[in-house]
Amino acid sequence: MEAGKIDAYRGKLLDLKVQAESRVRDVEEMAGFDMPESEWSGELSSYDNHTADSGSALEMRSVNLGLIHHGRDTIAQIESALDRIDDGSYGKCEQCGLDIPLERLDAIPWATSCTQCKAKSPSPSGRSGPRPIEEEVLRPPFGGRDPARAYDDPGIHGEDIWDALAEYGTANSPQDEEARHSGDEDEF
Repeated sequence: MEAGKIDAYRGKLLDLKVQAESRVRDVEEMAGFDMPESEWSGELSSYDNHTADSGSALEMRSVNLGLIHHGRDTIAQIESALDRIDDGSYGKCEQCGLDIPLERLDAIPWATSCTQCKAKSPSPSGRSGPRPIEEEVLRPPFGGRDPARAYDDPGIHGEDIWDALAEYGTANSPQDEEARHSGDEDEF
């Protein structure tokens, strides 16, 4: 890759690093990870709080923690890309050694592999392929790999489940129910 392009990518990576560090710092300051719960929750005591309020606060705290971890991971990837610029390996695929297309580097300047190698590599969870992990444990008709066997299961189906649950009542009002006439016009 030519020196002018390398310098442009270095500048872009440095700008992205500053932005990521700023976002992490902002979230850390806002989330108050360095203070006790009574301070970040705004309550003197948690005894009178509803559990849903505590759960909402905890959920928000975990979202902020996830944002911080993602930001730090992005910073580490950017620093690694800057190191690759310094050692002359920037823009080369780590798996096949070919040049990473400039379009990919424009979109993800810290990319370490070309699109072909990235598509072949397993995801961070160790799985390869675009299908959701849930399909590995669901059985037909809601999942599984064999569509020909999707309805061979003689067990209970959706309509049967609805009928069984409806015996305990529904939220339907009388006008929503099907007319149940026994033949007499006077019976409703």
